[in-house]
Amino acid sequence: MATKKQRAWFIDKLSKLGLVEKATNAVTKDGYTSDWKSITEAKDLRIYAISRDSDLTVNNMTGTWSQIPSQFHDTIVNKAIAIGYKDPRHMEIELASYFEQEYFRGVKRAKKFARSNYQTVGFIKPQDF
Repeated sequence: MATKKQRAWFIDKLSKLGLVEKATNAVTKDGYTSDWKSITEAKDLRIYAISRDSDLTVNNMTGTWSQIPSQFHDTIVNKAIAIGYKDPRHMEIELASYFEQEYFRGVKRAKKFARSNYQTVGFIKPQDF
């Protein structure tokens, strides 16, 4: 008769889902001892989840979004303008496509910026005292 294994899950650094099962004896790895180990069988897994992005917060002093760097605020505005020009009441396809292209250029810059891990370049200037 098969024994039912106790399993659990955890989220590592808010990006990876870990699945473990209760071990019959303590497991030691990298100097840490635990009663949990990696799952022993591989099966298909279906995960049902409700995931939501956090709301954008507005800085009350400046009236800008805190989570989006200021150099990309115009990218959001370009998308809104493009949607406005696609509206049947004010249909301007040429202008809509122009602002759509500007939006995609901004998205490309933003993705490049995100990959850079927000590194900046600076210069050390000598000062006489």
